[in-house]
Amino acid sequence: MGEQLQAVDEFAGRRVVRELGAASRLLRGLMTPPLQAAGVTQAEYHLLVYLEERGTSTGKELSCRLSLDKTTVSRQLAALEESGSIARTTDPSNRRSHLINLTDAGRERLADARRRTLAALEDRFSSWPAQGLEELADRLAAFNDQLRGEQSEPAEGDPDAPGLRPAQPA
Repeated sequence: MGEQLQAVDEFAGRRVVRELGAASRLLRGLMTPPLQAAGVTQAEYHLLVYLEERGTSTGKELSCRLSLDKTTVSRQLAALEESGSIARTTDPSNRRSHLINLTDAGRERLADARRRTLAALEDRFSSWPAQGLEELADRLAAFNDQLRGEQSEPAEGDPDAPGLRPAQPA
C-alpha cells in the first residue's frame, strides 16, 4: 500500500509542476501586452506591486522576496528610478544599502498597469464565479508560502480548508 501511495504522490507532484509551468507561461503571455502598453516590464510590475504592498524595502529584500536575481533587481530598479517610479535613499543604519520607496509617478504607472492587466484577466475569467477566483487565490498564496517555507493561515471563514495550513505532525 505504501508503494502505491508513493506512486500517486509522485504523479501528483509531476502534475503540479507541469500545470504550474503551463500556467506561468500562459499568464506571462496574457500579461505581457497590457504591461507593454503601460510601459512596464513583468519584473518592474512585480517590484512596484511589492513596494506598494510593503512600503520601504531594500534591493536585497526585493530580490529575496520575489525570488529574483540581484542583478535583475538592480537593473529593474535602475530603470524604475530613471522613470521616476521609485526613489532610493541611503539607509541610515547601513550606508552601503539603499531604502527604496514608490513615488507618486510609480503609483500612477502601477495603477495603469494594474487596470490593463485586470481587464485582460477579467476577459479570460468572466465565466468564473468570484468565489472560485478567491479560492484559487487563497490556495495559490498558501502554495507559494509553502514553497518559501512560510506558514499559511487558513482563509477567513474556512478554518478547515485543505492545503491552507501546513500538515500537523502525527
